[in-house]
Amino acid sequence: MASEAEGEHSPGALAPRPPAELEPHRPLTGGAGLFDHSTRDAVSPRGGAIAGILGILVTVGIAVVFVSMNPSFASGKAGGSANQLGAATSSGGAPVVEPGSPAAEGQMIIAGKPCVGCHTIPGIPGANGTVGPNLAGVASRNKIAGGAVDNNGPDDLKAWIMNPPAKKPGTLMPNLGLTDDEATKIVAYLELLK
Repeated sequence: MASEAEGEHSPGALAPRPPAELEPHRPLTGGAGLFDHSTRDAVSPRGGAIAGILGILVTVGIAVVFVSMNPSFASGKAGGSANQLGAATSSGGAPVVEPGSPAAEGQMIIAGKPCVGCHTIPGIPGANGTVGPNLAGVASRNKIAGGAVDNNGPDDLKAWIMNPPAKKPGTLMPNLGLTDDEATKIVAYLELLK
């Protein structure tokens, strides 16, 4: 019986099969071993490009609407409550600074930093920026950074100016890379602005 079974081939998984016809060769276009399947893509390359351009145009349009709705851009002055912006000092001018004091050194440091381009700071020549809040009365405010950061004393103010993005993510105020000594002296000056 064994010899009979050896001579006959029974159909099964290991039975020989007739060779199947292969699909005609298509050129490779997508990289090693990849066939061009672009005819089966849901979106044509041109349609994808058009959708991308339309997405960019919609984004720019929304940005223009938001900028035009912001009164700060129209007036050129920062907006906010009196607590956030600070009132003018009672004397209307710069604080009296003792020469050689940490506050006097802070006054000189501020004058050499980009602070003057964004803030109006009493007693600092050229500090008449309107992008950021007026710092007159900053030492008297309970909150700074648009109300997002507590200002309960020099340590809070120092932590803010040392690394604004760490205290208020998304703020436009940059980290200026101040040293601890520079920040201490700047705060000594700002604490005079009551």
